Amino acid sequence: MLERRTTVRPAGLLTPRLSVAVASLALTVSACAVAPPSPPALAYGESSAAGAAYAFADTTLVDISVMGQSMTLSQRGTAVYDVAFREAPSGVGVALTVRTLAATLSEPMGGSIRVDEGSVDGALEFTLDRQGNAVVSSRPRVEAEASQMISGLSLAHTFFPALPGRAATAGESWVDSLAFSGDEAAGARSESSVLRYTVVGDTLVDGRTLLRIDFEGTTTVANELEVSGMAVSQRSELDVTGLVLWDVQAGLMVEQLRTATGSGTVSVPIAPVPLPITLRSVQRTRIQQP
Repeated sequence: MLERRTTVRPAGLLTPRLSVAVASLALTVSACAVAPPSPPALAYGESSAAGAAYAFADTTLVDISVMGQSMTLSQRGTAVYDVAFREAPSGVGVALTVRTLAATLSEPMGGSIRVDEGSVDGALEFTLDRQGNAVVSSRPRVEAEASQMISGLSLAHTFFPALPGRAATAGESWVDSLAFSGDEAAGARSESSVLRYTVVGDTLVDGRTLLRIDFEGTTTVANELEVSGMAVSQRSELDVTGLVLWDVQAGLMVEQLRTATGSGTVSVPIAPVPLPITLRSVQRTRIQQP
């Protein structure tokens, strides 16, 4: 789970034994000179960049089945995150701030809610170890409506992919098991997932050679929310697929595309039993060129 041969002719005045020793030394030096460099590690803390800006886009649709009829809740939004890096003893420290945010949350019974960057105050600060395990030290203040689009917990734990913490070649894979939970502005959230990452190989994007890493697995998400004055409980089991484009030389994520589909239930006070739901989500994160 979760890596010219040079011929030396002995001079006439050298003894045969010394000639052999000189030839062996020359071959050793020559071999060292042409030995290929070790491949860079796929690990956090390898980048010397002070920071980067990432554009994020999310489209999530939730279909709720009510007495044989279907209602659709939608979430569509874009954001730009400014991410600053700092040295950390075992990986890298990260400070993420929301530069811009434009999102619309639509539900059949309650109309549409629009949120922007004014709904978020402060930075999300966390550290990543070499493999990408996050420890959160500070979260921004997020208004309840915007917390469905901006989750400090999810950003810290899933914004960057899991890495092996060592060099990896095409065909190698590793498995990441992740679980986190906590309170947010709109309620409580918990998430667990098991994802397998596989190195596909180099790909050329906009004239740059990047490493493509595919991933797939399952994620379970549970939310306890207050929506329009009602206590809402939602649980979903999702199949997840996606890819990561990684700049090995720079040690930076360039892009992450994540698609999730699945089903679950939602419980609301006005319904006597949990209502079945289906969910589809597409999220894309891409570094912005300076």
